[in-house]
Amino acid sequence: MKRVLFILLLFSSITFVQAQEKELVKNSIDITVGGMGLGLSVNYSRMIAVKEKYFVIASAGIGTLPSIGGSSFPHQVTFNLGSNGNYMEVGLGGNYWSGKTNASGYTETTSSYNLSPIIGWRKHFKNNFIVRIYANPLFHVSGAYFYENNAVVPYLGMSLGYGF
Repeated sequence: MKRVLFILLLFSSITFVQAQEKELVKNSIDITVGGMGLGLSVNYSRMIAVKEKYFVIASAGIGTLPSIGGSSFPHQVTFNLGSNGNYMEVGLGGNYWSGKTNASGYTETTSSYNLSPIIGWRKHFKNNFIVRIYANPLFHVSGAYFYENNAVVPYLGMSLGYGF
């Protein structure tokens, strides 16, 4: 009987230790340059589905496009596949931008909406820091063309964040 209890205790402790090593932080906040925020943005992310080798993240934020001003409201859902803190990230995002047609502020307010497929790399460090580098070409959906009347614009983003 003592051997059975010892074996059960041993298996339960191994399972507990493994569960702690695999657990990811569910929330994060990051600062992004480029990417879905267009210029500079602050974003909140939440894991909405977590499995052993993959997870799904939804995020939203607020930002600005320094060259022309205005406010941007990025949002995205990404699927992340990998292990040991390294993940390939694919997803879909959108961005609503609202601002003046030039930086002087004396012209009418316009807005624009863009959709973007997302593909990139995400790194989760043991100290809860998170780094993302991704490509997200902008597909103009509606509103003003604030980037030289192009329907598709190649775009990149880099995020530095902290998970909690």
